[in-house]
Parts: sequence; structure tokens; C-alpha cells
Amino acid sequence: MAKDKLLISFSGGRTSAFMTWWLLQNMKDRFEMIVVFANTGKEREETLRFVDECNKRFGFDVVWIEAVTHYEKGKGVSARLVDFNSANRNGEPFEAFIKKHGIPNIGAPKCSRELKACAIRAYARSIGWKRYYTAIGIRADEKQRINIETMKKQRILYPLATWLNTTKSDINLF
Repeated sequence: MAKDKLLISFSGGRTSAFMTWWLLQNMKDRFEMIVVFANTGKEREETLRFVDECNKRFGFDVVWIEAVTHYEKGKGVSARLVDFNSANRNGEPFEAFIKKHGIPNIGAPKCSRELKACAIRAYARSIGWKRYYTAIGIRADEKQRINIETMKKQRILYPLATWLNTTKSDINLF
């Protein structure tokens, strides 16, 4: 029987690291998994080093990507592969986003969508993944951040909030 596909969205934080580690340890019989980190070019150096360290220490096999903004009307974001050494640190992916969409704000919060979610979807398509789940690291004490409609429509899983009941103190112990 074919396994479901699970794209683990590793944000580069501790909660996301714990979720990634737990899924890779406990769900390999249920899912074919890939771990993706989307660099915006504005991530802190400490975040980039943390992703690299988790990759080395826990064997996450992280796929590093960056959004490529296309200026043609109707053409969405694509993704380019990078790694720790080649990851942009000068804000170029973010600046390209601003050139097309303007400065993100509360009324137009497109930044995470374009530089992370859309880039991750573009990467998944590029490797032939059309139907898959995405794991997001939201804890049980952050359930107010979960949008049930989006969760169902976009096949998003929140394993720490819904399967494990993980809280910030659990993450701190990790």
C-alpha cells in the first residue's frame, strides 16, 4: 500500500524542530516525508545556523528553498534550491517580493504566503508531489492560530496541537 505524502514545513524554530524530529521518528511507516525550509533572505543568521545544526544532528535531510518572484502578470512564485552556504542573507527574495507586491502590512499580509507557502508548493510540484499533507508546527497552547477551513482545504496537519497536545514547556524540555 502506498504511503501518504507529508511535507514537513520546518520554519527554523524550536517548536518546528521538535515537530520535525517527532514526525521523522514516529511516522515513517505512515508517510513518505520531506522536510522543507523556506528562506526569505531576511532570516536571522542564528535561525539559519539552527536549521543547519538540526539537519546535521538529527538527520532531517532538509531541502532549503527560496522563492523566485516572477514579474509577469499571472505568473506565480517558483522555488530555487539553496543550502546553508548559498542561502541568501541580503534580503534579495524579500526585495523581489516587495518590487512586485509592495511592502507587506496587516491589510496586505502576503509575505509569508508568497515567500514561504507558495514557494513550498512550487517546490512540491517541481518534484511531482500533487496531493500531499503539510505539517505545521503549532502547539496545543496556540490552537487559536489554527484555521479549520484552511486546514481541511489545504490538507494541513498540526501534529503538536492535535495528536500530541504539546505545549511550550514540552518544547523547552526538548
